Formats: sequence, structure tokens, C-alpha cells
Amino acid sequence: MKENPNNEASARYVLLEADRLETLVRTNYLLSKSLLAFEHLCSHSDRPMYLTARGVCEVLGISETELDESRLKRLIRAKVVQHRMMYDLYDLVQLAERLCRRRLQRRLSHIPRFVAAPARDD
Repeated sequence: MKENPNNEASARYVLLEADRLETLVRTNYLLSKSLLAFEHLCSHSDRPMYLTARGVCEVLGISETELDESRLKRLIRAKVVQHRMMYDLYDLVQLAERLCRRRLQRRLSHIPRFVAAPARDD
């Protein structure tokens, strides 16, 4: 019987070049620290910081449809100011981090995986 490589019970290995893995880990570390610093600045600011929907889309590189979908999924909150949807920068940073994490997970899921064959006893 052939073992299914997509079976969660079987051991899986992802083969990455050392430089690529180092870059991924370093980028993840820097993004998490940047996020913490920005969260701290936003939480201690005495002025509200908001962007319009167009501004959010420009910053995140997403379409307005994707922004609306994120809002409906409650990944980001909107505030209506003078008949315009405005988004808090703190929420924007959290959404950016989630989107970045999803993209990274998608990339990692497409990396070829190899299942280690059991050792043969000759």
C-alpha cells in the first residue's frame, strides 16, 4: 500500500536553502518587532490616526473589494466620518500583519515537500 504524502500522520519535511530560510525568519522577526513598536506608538498617541479606504488600499496593495471583504469578516473596523469610511491605523497594521502571515503561509504551502522513506533492512 502506497503512503499518501498529504496524510497528516506521515512525517513531512520542507527543503529550503539555508539563505532563504534565514531571510524568512529574519523578515518575520523584523515585522513582528515593527508591529509591536507601531502598536505602542498608536496606543499612546493623543491624536486619532485614520486613513480613507483608498489610502488603506494603497498602503496594503489590495483592492477595495478585498478591503470590504476584510471589513465584513471583521478583520478591520471602519468608522464613518463625514459620510466617508475611515480606518484606524492601529487596525490597519493588524490587518497588514494578518495578510502578510497568510501570504507567507500560502508560499510555504506551495513549496515541494518530501516524505522520508523508511530505512530498508537488507
